[in-house]
Amino acid sequence: MGTHAASDWGISNWGRWGEDDQRGTWNLLTPERVQQATSLVRRGQIYPLAMPLAADGPQWPQRHPTWRVTTYHNDPQARGGADDVVTMHSHSGTHMDALCHVWYHDQMYNGFSADQHVGSGGATRNAIDRLPHLVGRGVLLDIAGWKEVDHLALGEAITADDLEACAAAQAVTVRPGDILLIRTGWLRVFATDPETFNQGEPGLDTSTLAWLHDHDVVAIGADNHGVEVMQQIPPDDIPFHRGAIRDLGMYLLENLHLEPLAADQTYEFLFVTTPLPLSGGVGSPISPLAIA
Repeated sequence: MGTHAASDWGISNWGRWGEDDQRGTWNLLTPERVQQATSLVRRGQIYPLAMPLAADGPQWPQRHPTWRVTTYHNDPQARGGADDVVTMHSHSGTHMDALCHVWYHDQMYNGFSADQHVGSGGATRNAIDRLPHLVGRGVLLDIAGWKEVDHLALGEAITADDLEACAAAQAVTVRPGDILLIRTGWLRVFATDPETFNQGEPGLDTSTLAWLHDHDVVAIGADNHGVEVMQQIPPDDIPFHRGAIRDLGMYLLENLHLEPLAADQTYEFLFVTTPLPLSGGVGSPISPLAIA
């Protein structure tokens, strides 16, 4: 591990789980907390949270769309079969960022040098294959519902005070080890006006970083491209990404389908997902489930 550089926000989890740790906040998902999360399954209701993985699905506009073709053979007198060929960014559709996805001052989470450990062959530290799963208590904060709007506005920031007030209004408490999901309603815009959807987004501002750190949140997800507020896409900077991933070792989940959860006012649940074990990968598509 390299020399610790100062965090731009004065918060850090570097060294908290050992100098060679590459899993960050995942370490908060103790067996006891996972077991407690299973008690939230009372109705047996399963909510798929992934958007369709398709060329016309939500995709960062500067990335290539997902491409798929099916090869097949069919002999009416014998047997047939088919296979898919898929070309895609690992950050396509509903996906998860690895802890090697962003950095600054040449240091990734826990002080590993990006120059030494990230290249065209992938990452040798903090890669997505270091993360076995995300299973724990999920909490939905329906910010759009709390503000009584169809969706937040382009460039509208969600603050730490907003998180606190929304949680109080929903009568839920964010606890250590939680996987926190934020509904902005922005995916509703994708369905009707994808051009505006791709111009920017509402999301979390950097005031939430200390709040998430204080609450020991494992992962933060939202129904937009990148969780954080952006006045334009591509933005000049992604400070929330830098603070959450590089300084806290926290996982970001993006383009989540949260409408059914919000409609049922299901604010806590068992959350289950796992990334593809992509060796050296900087991210992965996911197909998460909320089970209530």
